[in-house]
Amino acid sequence: MPETTDVLVIGAGVIGCSIAYYLVREGISVALLEREAIGSGASAHATGSLSLLGTEFNPGPSFQMALAGYWEFPNLVQSLEEETGMELLYQRRPSLRLALDAEEAELIKGLMPWQQEFVDMQWLDSNEVHRIEPRLTPNVQGAAYEDESAQLDSYKLNLALAQASEGKGCELHLRGVERLITQGDRVVGVSTSTGDYHCNTVVLASGTWTPKFEQDLNFPIPVRPLKGERLLLRYRGEPLDVLISSPKRGHMISRLDGLLSVGSTGGRDYDKTELFWGEEFDRTPTEGAKIELLQRAIDVLPELAGAELVQQLAGSRPLTPDRMPIIGPVPGWDGVLLATGHTTKGIHLGPITGRIILDYVLQGKNADIVVGAGGSALDMEQFLPDRFADFSDTDFYASGLNVEE
Repeated sequence: MPETTDVLVIGAGVIGCSIAYYLVREGISVALLEREAIGSGASAHATGSLSLLGTEFNPGPSFQMALAGYWEFPNLVQSLEEETGMELLYQRRPSLRLALDAEEAELIKGLMPWQQEFVDMQWLDSNEVHRIEPRLTPNVQGAAYEDESAQLDSYKLNLALAQASEGKGCELHLRGVERLITQGDRVVGVSTSTGDYHCNTVVLASGTWTPKFEQDLNFPIPVRPLKGERLLLRYRGEPLDVLISSPKRGHMISRLDGLLSVGSTGGRDYDKTELFWGEEFDRTPTEGAKIELLQRAIDVLPELAGAELVQQLAGSRPLTPDRMPIIGPVPGWDGVLLATGHTTKGIHLGPITGRIILDYVLQGKNADIVVGAGGSALDMEQFLPDRFADFSDTDFYASGLNVEE
C-alpha cells in the first residue's frame, strides 16, 4: 500500500465496498481497511430486499434516497456481473404487503396515500390476493400490491463490489483501525496495529463499530447494534411469484437459488423482550428466534409446516435514533466523512451512498443526484452528521420499533 492514498475507507461491508467502487471508477486512489473479513458485519446476514414500501422510509428526503437507491441497482448489477463473472441472484418482481389482521390493514392503508405518489401500487382485497397466490392463509384481509420490487443476495453483492474495486486498483487490507491521526482540525490518516496510513480523506463506514471514533473526533456518532435473525428454508412447492412481506411477520421471498428466505426479527413484539439491541455485534442464532420465525412463516403460508431449515443467520444492524443514515462531513473537521447507521436498509442504500460520498470527495458537497426523471436534487440535510451536534444519549428502543426487516 502506498504511504499516502487519496481516500481511506474504513469498513468492507456493502456500504464501504460501494464507496470504494464508486471512487475507483473515477480514478481516485482508494485503500479499504477491514478489521475482520469482507461482509463480516451486517451485510453478511441481510435479506437483500429492495422494497419501497414498509415503515423504514418516511416522506421527504428519506423516500427520495430510497427511490434513488432502488434505481441505482439495474445498471450496477449488470456492470458487476460483467466485471466479476458473479451471479448476484438479482430479481425484479411484483410484491404483496399482506395484512393478516385489522391493525396491519390500517397501517398499510395509512401509508399508501403518500407512497402512491411515487410507486405503482393498489390495495387488493382477500379474494384478489388469493388469485395471485392461492397458497396464502385464508386469514389474509388484503394487501398492497406493488408492481415491482427487487431482491438479491447481499453477500454476493458485497463480494462483487470488493472484487470489482480491487480490479480497478483499490487496495484491501484486513486490519483494524485503532485511532484517527489528526493535525489541527484535519484528519490525515489512521493508525493500525501494523502501522500508520495517510490520506486526503477518511470515510468511516464501519457500521456498528463507528462510534469507537467518537473520542478522536469529540463528536457524537449515535449508532447502536440492533440484532436480527432470519431463516433460509427448502420448500418443495413451486417458488412464490411475488415478494411477500407483512408488518408483523416480516418477509417471505423465493430466492433464485431455490431457497426461501423468511424473517427477520428486530422491532416486533417478540423482539422487545428477547432480541432487541445490545452493546455488541451479536452473530449468535437463538432457538427462540427460530421457533418464532417458523411460526410467522406458517401463519402466512401454512404449507411451510413441512419445509426444511437450511440455515439460520444472525447479526446486528447499525441503528440510529431516527432510523436514517448518517452521511457527510463531521462538523469542525476536514478530511473525514461518515457513512453509517443505515439500520436494515444498508443493502438498499449502499450504492447510492457510494455516489453521495463520491460527490463529497470530488466537490465537497452532494451535488448531482437527481431523483426521478426531471426531479429535484436529493436533499442531504436530514442525513448530515450535524443533526446530532447536540446529541446526548437517548432511548434507541423507540426508533427500533418500526424496523421490519
